[in-house]
Amino acid sequence: MDNKISSVINKKVPLKTKIGFGAYQVSMITDLMITGWQMYYFTTFIGMTILNVTLLTTIGKVAGAVLTPIYGYISDHLYQTKFGKRFGRRKAVMLIGIPLKLIFFMLMWIPGLPIGTYFVLFLIPQLMTPMLTTVQLTFLSEMTENSQERAQLAGSNQVGGAIAGVFFAVFTTFLFKALGQNTARTFVIAALIYDVIAFICLVIFYRSVYERPIDESTILKEKTEKPSIGKDLVSIFWNFLSAMRLRSFVLYLGMYVCEQMFRSLRGTINTYFIIFVLLLSPATVTTSTGLGFVFGLMFLSFYIWYTAKTNGPKSYRLGAYSSIVVFAIVFILAITRPPHLAMWFTIMIIAMNFGITGVVNSTQFIFTFIPDVDEMVTAKRREGQYSGVQNTLDTIFTALETIIIGAVLTATGFVEKSSSQNPETVKWLLILYTCVPIVLCIFGIIISHFFKLTVQNHKILMTEVERLRAGGSMKDVTPEARQVVEELTGFKYEDCWGNNNMVDIANRKGKDK
Repeated sequence: MDNKISSVINKKVPLKTKIGFGAYQVSMITDLMITGWQMYYFTTFIGMTILNVTLLTTIGKVAGAVLTPIYGYISDHLYQTKFGKRFGRRKAVMLIGIPLKLIFFMLMWIPGLPIGTYFVLFLIPQLMTPMLTTVQLTFLSEMTENSQERAQLAGSNQVGGAIAGVFFAVFTTFLFKALGQNTARTFVIAALIYDVIAFICLVIFYRSVYERPIDESTILKEKTEKPSIGKDLVSIFWNFLSAMRLRSFVLYLGMYVCEQMFRSLRGTINTYFIIFVLLLSPATVTTSTGLGFVFGLMFLSFYIWYTAKTNGPKSYRLGAYSSIVVFAIVFILAITRPPHLAMWFTIMIIAMNFGITGVVNSTQFIFTFIPDVDEMVTAKRREGQYSGVQNTLDTIFTALETIIIGAVLTATGFVEKSSSQNPETVKWLLILYTCVPIVLCIFGIIISHFFKLTVQNHKILMTEVERLRAGGSMKDVTPEARQVVEELTGFKYEDCWGNNNMVDIANRKGKDK
């Protein structure tokens, strides 16, 4: 490996870079507003039916899912363009996505427009968010190969998310009290403020992070190849499917989708659950969420230590088991309705954040290892590819989840612009909020027992990758390295390091078997 490149990816990541990396999650305060209040705002102030809102959300998410693998593919290949060489293959994408997302996010909260207009205004941010998120995730692996540094970057990512959550909850509560919560004007003002915050944070993120230097592993096309849209589309489709051949990635996806779906489900109907099932005030939504995020920061410190000490899968199981217990207690609270229900529910939200922090920290930490496993198979760095595939599947499952929520609530007689709902709707809100997440947590726990990409195995894998990067012979592999490589990749050792058809450039024969 080139000494210059080695010095960059193995050096300690500066503290200011770690802080700046977390700024991206603070910018996602705009998405917190969409998740927490968009459905409520559109049904209450715009006058959309619940079915139309869920349909609108689903179409936006599906469109984003279709484009996400294309975003990853384009980002991975941007070093072949003047634009990419000038700004970087990751940062160039951000220069396109940031202004489009922020402009159209603000416009979608303006009331009184034709229903069709909201489709367009909502669609653009939904297309830009996966573009930016796909690129942001690549920096976890781009900036360093040190597992401890990656753990701290993943932690910074969560800290940023927690800060956004706390500020969103506290400031939204303040706006509700100062301006009133029963007027669209309050939501428009909130959207404008959060949009400005997001812009500042995205600029900080852009100026803080840096990319892996250009080397043979980052050039995914031969210079002799002629550009072809048809070939590129085939490559995008093939690379998407071929990513599913990587054993560690498939198992990781199982864990990730389970935790993401139960968190998304809870977030989508959280407001409805608090108002219609627990019969508490809208202020309880922001208060409980804000306190949960505050304690989440403390829980994160524990999980950063615990994950580094015990490996990601164990952190995942601890978080999932904790979440199961909390959801079961929330179910009991909703049925029995004890005195001081708002206080008990807030305590449960705090406890819930212990579990959520665990599963999120675990999956973010584990994801940083996936491109390393892929490099063992392809001899190339494809962070964008795996980030794109993850976001695509995440969006697809979340969209399906949204459709199901809308269909269930519509079938049970959900009434828009109503301060209460019928017993059947209340029952299904309770089931969706508590029982379904418990099932998803159980599935995630089961999958985690099959996942073998631990810190120790990662060290063995990277030692072998570095040996091959330096021109070492595949014939000289140790029995231990062979076993770990085959267990993590799902490929025979002889079929790794480009001796396969995972990507187009890997169709060539390896230099040395």
